[in-house]
This record gives sequence, structure tokens and C-alpha cells, in this order.
Amino acid sequence: MAKDDRLYGKFTQDFADNPKILPLSDSAFRCLVEATLYSRRMLTDGFLATRLATAKWPLDALHELASNDPLKPSLSEVDGGWLIHDYAEHQDTKAEVEARRSRNVINGRKGGEARAKQVASQSLSKGSSQTQAETETETETSTSNEVLKRPASRGSRLSPEWMPSAASVATAKTDAPDIDCQAEHSTFVDYWIAQPGQKGVKTNWESTWRNWMRRKQADLKSRPTRQTPEQRARATLALATDIDMKGISA
Repeated sequence: MAKDDRLYGKFTQDFADNPKILPLSDSAFRCLVEATLYSRRMLTDGFLATRLATAKWPLDALHELASNDPLKPSLSEVDGGWLIHDYAEHQDTKAEVEARRSRNVINGRKGGEARAKQVASQSLSKGSSQTQAETETETETSTSNEVLKRPASRGSRLSPEWMPSAASVATAKTDAPDIDCQAEHSTFVDYWIAQPGQKGVKTNWESTWRNWMRRKQADLKSRPTRQTPEQRARATLALATDIDMKGISA
């Protein structure tokens, strides 16, 4: 089974039975859980701006959470909003998430460089002077007998934090020069993490990303050019003139 790459908030099994949580009203309990998940998703490190907090949750629920413990209330009112108590001790902070994303980018780049060196080494060992073109499909099946003997990879789902390697970005800029790869990347990630079951599993996300950009470039070029109002007016006038001329000649 593929790994579930959705984002999660962390709550202990006895969270609801905590002495300062158990007496909370349903509204305050829901407010605390939703606020924690919102901060985790938006990477605010537990900070809830006043305008947002009062729009999303009842003010009495916020005040209840700010007074449910004399020393360590669930919420603390701070300048400009509210702060979830000890958020960083239980949830991933923005700095931790960004550091993990950076490691993923670096690891992806190293993986691409390692694969390139392996291909170059194999070509030299065979003494072949012919450059073998890379066949890129979503599975990128190799024709090497050695690779064919290996068991097929089961693939994996796309992590919301996944980023393409520098080599893939460079290829996309060459093959899809009219596409905004940064903007299209967000659409790519949202599309694939939303796919259910095996449909969202791929064996090579680098290749899938590159092909996505190529298809967007092809779609852009295949779109018919829309006429301006002036061009449509000229075409209509030409057609009317042609009809009048045919009527005169008849």
C-alpha cells in the first residue's frame, strides 16, 4: 500500500481527557482542534490573527480557551491575535517544514546527478560512441536486460512538499518555454495528491512532471488564435461584400 502523504495535526490519545480540555464546551473544543489544524496547514506556528479568529470561531469560545487554565491556558491573547499554547512542542513548525522541503530538493538533485553518472558510466563501459536518447514515459521503462530482470517498482504517491530536480526544471524550460513552470507546478501537485488509490501512484515523479509540462506546452500551441473585434469586423465586411458581388453577377 502506498504511503499516505497527506498533512496531519498531532494530538495525543488522551488529549480529550486532559484536565483543562475535558470541561470545555463543544464550541471551545472544536475551536481548539480547528485552530491547531489551520495553523499546521498554513504554517503560522500557532498564531491566529484576530480578524481571522473572530471570523472563524465564536468569541466566547476563544475566551473560554484563554481561561481554561490559570498558568497554561490553551490560547494566549497576544498583540494582533491569539497564540496556541506550546504549539511548537506538538506540531511541525514552519522552519521545520521548510528545512524538510529543502532536504527533499537537495536529495532529488543528488538522485538525478547519480542517475546521470550511472548512465554515463554504463555507456563508457560498453565503448559505444552512439548517444542513446532518453525515452521518457511516466514509467520510464528501461530496455537494459539487467534492469528488466529487476522486480517492477510499486511506485509511490506524490508528497505535497515534493519538488522537481534542477535537471528536470532545466529540461522543462527547454521543452516548454511558454509555460510558467512554477505556477503550473502547484496545479500538478494539487491534481496528483487528489487522485484516489492506485491512480495517484507513479514510479517516477520526475518523468511525470516533465511530461506534464510538455503536454501543457502542446496544449498551448494547439489552441486556436482568437480574433480581435477589429479582425471579426473586417471578416464580416469581406463576407458581405463577397455576397453582394455574387448577387450583382447573378
